[in-house]
Amino acid sequence: MRVLGQLVHVSRSGALIFRGREYPPLYAEVVTRGGECIGRVVDIIGPASHPYFVVVPEKEPDSRVLEDAKAGRVYVKKEERRRSFGKGGRIQRQVS
Repeated sequence: MRVLGQLVHVSRSGALIFRGREYPPLYAEVVTRGGECIGRVVDIIGPASHPYFVVVPEKEPDSRVLEDAKAGRVYVKKEERRRSFGKGGRIQRQVS
């Protein structure tokens, strides 16, 4: 797991805005130190040297989660690569 960054703002719509240095993959899961899912990264905005990451929470974050986020203790869960089998991931059948 990699550190996402530090929480800088909570928007009116409830999205969490983080500032960091390393780009996470889009739609990567954001978790706390205990493994509790906060939400997913849906957008990357701002300058390339110091980007901002928009995270849409799955549910209303409580105060403990927001304190961890402000302290920079939230992480991007490592995504496993998907393997494709044949055309578009479909299993090929042989016709007899």
